[in-house]
Amino acid sequence: MYELFLLGKLMDRPWHGYDFQRVLSSVVGPVRRVSWGTIYPLLRRLEKGGFIQRVPNGEETEDGRGRQNYAITAAGRERFLDLMQAERRHDPDYRTTFRIMVGNFSRVNAEVRRHIVEGYVAKLSAIASHAEAMSKRVAKVSEMPDADRNNILLSLAHDRFLAETDREWVQRQIAAMI
Repeated sequence: MYELFLLGKLMDRPWHGYDFQRVLSSVVGPVRRVSWGTIYPLLRRLEKGGFIQRVPNGEETEDGRGRQNYAITAAGRERFLDLMQAERRHDPDYRTTFRIMVGNFSRVNAEVRRHIVEGYVAKLSAIASHAEAMSKRVAKVSEMPDADRNNILLSLAHDRFLAETDREWVQRQIAAMI
């Protein structure tokens, strides 16, 4: 998810590491904090992999070192497109990943956008179906205390509601964009 975000931002212009941290923190929302310990090792890994390169921007910091911006390479552009098209079966951050992908829709063609939306809708459908199936199983467990069963069923109903509501919204709003 973070790699996709960084490469997507670099598709338009060079960025400084501080900018990545600031903007990515706003993208992932108020419940998650993106630390420097996440951003800079990722930048180093992308640089080592040949996906990005450092470019000086002419500004000096207080300690006299030049501030480094990062720019995407041709290999980085290919990696970005691969990440946009990759299937993510077991992505616990699937909602945030989808938001990052939608934010990059202008950088891919309609076929890729359609693939992304269809994959997300399929994931939401699978989550709703799983919650439904688990609710039926939990309801049949006779040795479970009623209070526990009711709480588990409430939690599963919440999962199903979120997935179904998200799926309906995507089908109405995002599908029109592709």
